Amino acid sequence: MKELIETLEVVKRVDYMLDTCFLIYMIKKGKVKDLVKFCESNSVGMSSFNLAEIEHVHHKLDGTFNHRLRDFFKKKLISVVDVSVSPGDRNGEKDYVQSFDSKILGLVPDPSDAVLFVQALQTKANVLTRDRHHIFKAVAENYSKEYGVEVLNELPK
Repeated sequence: MKELIETLEVVKRVDYMLDTCFLIYMIKKGKVKDLVKFCESNSVGMSSFNLAEIEHVHHKLDGTFNHRLRDFFKKKLISVVDVSVSPGDRNGEKDYVQSFDSKILGLVPDPSDAVLFVQALQTKANVLTRDRHHIFKAVAENYSKEYGVEVLNELPK
């Protein structure tokens, strides 16, 4: 998986950021064609943080899922938006989030979810997530609107 991720273009910003759980959801629900079509006509990316999460969990997922995930990455339809923190570094995650706005961890208490939220706010990218417990809640969604960023749990029409 790592070798495929390393072939993706690194960019400064995209219009839509995919959360790890959103990509997994789309593949598990058989909605890859919809995601591919969306990525073909929009600027879509994942943070280096979220891609590192995928590298760590993909081997725990079944073979069919892994095959679909690899096929998706081979299409090179998404870009990488680099972030200066890595998964598993809880203190680094908290520091990264607090350096942007100390109130964010009150809105998005899970530091790993907050990293994506902050990155989206910094780059003015909309977030595609299935995480209703942290990022996709009314308080965080209202906060993101101040930055012109939407938090979505489905592909926009």
